[in-house]
Amino acid sequence: MTLNEQFMKVLSSEIKEKNNNLLVLHKCLMKFKNAGMDKESMIKSLKELRNSSDSETEDVLLELMDFVVGYCNPNLSIFES
Repeated sequence: MTLNEQFMKVLSSEIKEKNNNLLVLHKCLMKFKNAGMDKESMIKSLKELRNSSDSETEDVLLELMDFVVGYCNPNLSIFES
């Protein structure tokens, strides 16, 4: 299983289990960044998840994308700008 596939599987599970808690999900993103996942791969995987999600999950994924691209508080940005 590739890192991207692991990311999508783990993140999907975390979103359901953690009741969309953004700070917990942020830690999940950081874990995958630290495991070597790059910004472009993370965005692509989040977009793929978004395409197959319901509207509530889509909102969470959009918030997570903001963390990845840096459209958030600088302390929460996953990748430095």
